[in-house]
Amino acid sequence: MLLTNRVWLLLSVVSMNNDELSRQVAAAHGLLVNSHNRVYQSGVALQAGPKVSIGIEYLKAQAEVDGARPNISHLAERCQVSRSTIRKVETELLTFGRIRDPIEIRENRDAPVGPGVLSLDELDIFVIMMLYHAEPSRTLEGYVQGLYQCTGTIVSKSTISRFFNHGFDIKGSLCTPNMVPYDKFRPENLERAVEYLLTVSMFDRSRIKFGDEKHLKGAELFCRRTRRNVCTGEIPPIMTHSDFRNTYSIVGFCGIDPRTTPLRYSIVQGNNDAENFALQIELAVLVGYLRFGDVVVLDRAAIHTGGTNTILEDWLWDNFRIFLLLLPARTPEWNPIELVWNILVQRLAIFSLEVANSLGQHSLVQVSQLILDSITHAEVDGCYRKCGV
Repeated sequence: MLLTNRVWLLLSVVSMNNDELSRQVAAAHGLLVNSHNRVYQSGVALQAGPKVSIGIEYLKAQAEVDGARPNISHLAERCQVSRSTIRKVETELLTFGRIRDPIEIRENRDAPVGPGVLSLDELDIFVIMMLYHAEPSRTLEGYVQGLYQCTGTIVSKSTISRFFNHGFDIKGSLCTPNMVPYDKFRPENLERAVEYLLTVSMFDRSRIKFGDEKHLKGAELFCRRTRRNVCTGEIPPIMTHSDFRNTYSIVGFCGIDPRTTPLRYSIVQGNNDAENFALQIELAVLVGYLRFGDVVVLDRAAIHTGGTNTILEDWLWDNFRIFLLLLPARTPEWNPIELVWNILVQRLAIFSLEVANSLGQHSLVQVSQLILDSITHAEVDGCYRKCGV
């Protein structure tokens, strides 16, 4: 604390001449400088002395306005602290009639709430990371409670948020999780995964082509965010073609073979079935997209292995020497065409609605064709690399 006081005295002089220099000196001591050029340590409670000084200034300002609530912003500028600090002191004065010492607050508190926090030490950081590994979707309040129960350290939710967002090189902000089914790690699935990896590593990656199907709804072209009218509160309508109610299915294959196009696909209205999928395989062979010595990789969906496709593997090998390889169960992240579909959806979301509406019926099909035809070998190669192929 003595070091902090000395640094504060030094910066009080320096900051009058050079704000940037004051920030650099503060950063060298693990401190921050607020908008009023006052030094503070993130996550550390304001001590009793400074809080009493702020309380005195609050009462003076209140007397100047005949007992009404003073201007918080002006008072924060006068005391060189944040507005939230002024509000915390104000709450203590109105609730208890005096300023409470942070030690008193901690000793008389059953739960970690309210003003006055402690900085995080190595044990606190370790506990927070263990809480994260136990449940990554835990709320900020959950971390606050968990840390208090394990170490007795009291912090605010903003301290936890700053820890994840600014404490590491990678920002730990909220994001959509990867949903992983339990049966992904069944012993038989792990055996298939090892077998698949060993098999696929034996082939030239340029001869490996991945296939799959995707269901598209016309609404995907028109489903985009719009702003609510700030005057009326109404949500403005977006004029669309009736095509937004239709459902389509895409059967596609992707590859990085320079002798063929990066994508081979077919879009039909309605749902897909095993018979149509077999037809698209046959057409891909007839037009030369699938060639002698190629490897076709599919997932284990019933549309690929059931119905008329039970003999698909033997038919491809006996007639065209094309090897069919099935992905392990629950491994869509190993199929690059899934990333191609992701590219399609992202570009549909930013496609001009004015142009889409001018295309009339089946506009989703036409726009999807434009997008898929624009995908290059280099983009597909990037998808391959991201999937580890």
